[in-house]
Amino acid sequence: MNLEGHVQAYADQLGRPIIVFDVDLNVVAFSVHDRDVDHARLAIILSHKGSSRAKESIRKYRVGYAEGPVRIPPINGGQARQVAPVRHEGHLVGYISSTIPEDLLHPDVDEDAVLDNDATREGRVQIGVILAAMALGIREDEDRSLRLVTGLLTGDEGQRARAADELLTAALIAPVPHYTVISIQPPSVAESSAATMRLVLDRALVMIPVFPSLKAVGAVIEGEAVLVVPYEIDASKLGALLEVQAFSGLRAGVGGAHAPLTDAYRSLREARIAARGAVVDPAHAGVALWDELGLDRMLLQLPLADLAVGDLPVSLQRLLTAQSGPDLAQTLEAYLDYGCDAQRTAQQLHVHRSTLYYRLDRVRAIAEVDLSDGAVRRELHTALRIATLAGLR
Repeated sequence: MNLEGHVQAYADQLGRPIIVFDVDLNVVAFSVHDRDVDHARLAIILSHKGSSRAKESIRKYRVGYAEGPVRIPPINGGQARQVAPVRHEGHLVGYISSTIPEDLLHPDVDEDAVLDNDATREGRVQIGVILAAMALGIREDEDRSLRLVTGLLTGDEGQRARAADELLTAALIAPVPHYTVISIQPPSVAESSAATMRLVLDRALVMIPVFPSLKAVGAVIEGEAVLVVPYEIDASKLGALLEVQAFSGLRAGVGGAHAPLTDAYRSLREARIAARGAVVDPAHAGVALWDELGLDRMLLQLPLADLAVGDLPVSLQRLLTAQSGPDLAQTLEAYLDYGCDAQRTAQQLHVHRSTLYYRLDRVRAIAEVDLSDGAVRRELHTALRIATLAGLR
């Protein structure tokens, strides 16, 4: 009997629907039941994961240490639940959760005798065997992916060739004309756990494909989630994923497309540079694409963390340190962004053209520059961008 069969048999023994979780409260399986629609159960199934309140309840009532089912009181007006630990050879491998019918909550009813018996205990043993095997398979798959992705992206020429061959031969990644790498990073390694990075990797592999039939591969490498994908990236889907509260603070960079698969390491380099842009510049909204970086491709490779205001051109130093400097710098940057087109700049800034001219005159006076000089405009425009990326304005 497969897992679904054991789960349904267990639910039939209880006479009510159940959900089976792994130790991280990811939904592994659930029974079919046509009575008493449980909206909380439906929400869990649709999200594929137990809620934070459920995790807290399991910790609070020490379900993982119990010998049998534990009663969890209602949460926020919901139903009381029974959660049973599932073990294999003494090791916790998951949980089985179900609601407790109202008629079993009466003080005169021996709840434990009704809710647990030899059949349900044996059912948990059988489910435990399968969950343990699944967990082992997942770990083996993760270890293999880590080995192959690491070899493909960071190995020497021979290692890259062997990794690419195994990935394609084992159908772990689809054979296509070119490949792209995505790098998902926390602001610093210390700010995100390995579990979070593994979760965002798994979600990304499911959520962002433009062509779901094309298989991608990924791994968590030293605190960075890396995906090698055989399709065009939907940046909006990737951005939506990173807006999930659990992934707050994570940023992503998307490298360019490269061929053959052995050249994917080039895309990783580009993705990491783009990810740096997503971290330092809020304008990217969490996701930066190498193909859209322009001049930032070079600027982001500068030692930005080591730069200070004193490293900027003197003219820009004068402007940024003036009392109204930050606002004037914003006006100047917009003016330069729009090719020194005063009408368009005024429209974008929502100001009258005379107001724009007044501000530009202030810039000329404070920075002591001639904005009609092309070399001066180039210097100011580049320096403003560097100041933004370095967090100096």
